[in-house]
Amino acid sequence: MMQPYFYSVSEFIAMGEHGVFVWSCWAITVGMMLIFIIYSRRQRQALIKQLTIQQARQAQRAAKTPNPATKQSS
Repeated sequence: MMQPYFYSVSEFIAMGEHGVFVWSCWAITVGMMLIFIIYSRRQRQALIKQLTIQQARQAQRAAKTPNPATKQSS
């Protein structure tokens, strides 16, 4: 028959007086993962915005510059 390792929630949280270390490691890991996700999303949005601006500038330059291949020779 299996015996439970922890008999109450408070024992589980305390983890034999190692709970402070265990839960702080969990908190740091989850916090860093959330920071990485938020940072990555912001970088992606900034890159998309930058590429959209660059594409618009290239389209403006292409519209202003006459294409020599379409010129008719006299």
